[in-house]
Amino acid sequence: MEPLRIPLTIIMPVFNHRDEVRTMIDSIRANDFCGWELLAIDDGSEEDTLQLLYHYAEEDSRIRVVRRDRQPKGAQTCRNIGLEMARGEFVIVFDSDDYIAPYCLRQRVEMLSKRPDLDFMVFPSGVYVDNRFVTAPHPYDFGYRVAEDDVKMFASRRLPFIVWNNIYRTESLRRNRLTWDDRLLSLQDADFNISAIAAGLRYDYADGALQDYGYRLFTTSSISKKISTQAHVESHARANGNMYDAVRRIAGIRYDSYLYDGMLSIYNSGMTGKGLNLSLAEALVNSVRERNLSHSRMLKWQIRITLLLQELLPARFARQLPVAIYLLKNACWRKKKVALIRKLINAQKQ
Repeated sequence: MEPLRIPLTIIMPVFNHRDEVRTMIDSIRANDFCGWELLAIDDGSEEDTLQLLYHYAEEDSRIRVVRRDRQPKGAQTCRNIGLEMARGEFVIVFDSDDYIAPYCLRQRVEMLSKRPDLDFMVFPSGVYVDNRFVTAPHPYDFGYRVAEDDVKMFASRRLPFIVWNNIYRTESLRRNRLTWDDRLLSLQDADFNISAIAAGLRYDYADGALQDYGYRLFTTSSISKKISTQAHVESHARANGNMYDAVRRIAGIRYDSYLYDGMLSIYNSGMTGKGLNLSLAEALVNSVRERNLSHSRMLKWQIRITLLLQELLPARFARQLPVAIYLLKNACWRKKKVALIRKLINAQKQ
């Protein structure tokens, strides 16, 4: 591990999509806080993106380009490499295809510096659409105090915050041996954050902070993967099992009903126009068989009902009817979340 010599390390996995990477790095360099290093961890990009990274590194000594030197491929491995190499007292993990506001780094460093009792702090984000940072309330805003119980939110996969919402004390992550599960191809943010909470890391929301991160909507440039291969199926099942284990460590069986909702979220994400992703469904059943047998049996029944309906109804109705209650609850939550965020933003303006 590198000794901590500077205020802030930014870890940013990179995989292709030169234009989006340029936007992100330019927004970092435009910040009014200068005490940072950027570790651009390349995950095997094509030459045009790699040349752009080296150009920035030549132009700005705070930027280091690091080539992934181990398996498996993916953002999770790149983040672990970055955490090992970090020299900052604080660490932030950004995606390479998003945007940060000019005050983002200063706001985060200054606010966490004033809270020595915390291991990390959560900041509000907006969205980045059509090359604009949009701060109006949106369902894809994160990092707001919109629920009384974050563990319940993580269990149900209604994520209260994402990794890029946070600034962490580097020593806190290292002391608790927190790393990204390198066998997960997606759902990594929730896995890391619930693991941090389960490890006892102390955190709080940055009440009164400005939205400082723009999550890019409608892009295909993320390193995150879809459920398209058996490896992705196994990854989703592993993430589901990890969530059950972490939440159980925190609160026993208290949140089991929310964990089932969270599993339905993954199950539903595997639905396509062709209907049920049977491979994913069966993998989820197996992932909870020894953790909660009743959940395993309930999901089996949902699978049977869906398969029966697919013989009788158009695929869209067949896949939605068995999870109709879950879909309705999720829609209501999104509406409630936006209303809560609007209320918080309006209160801040007063």
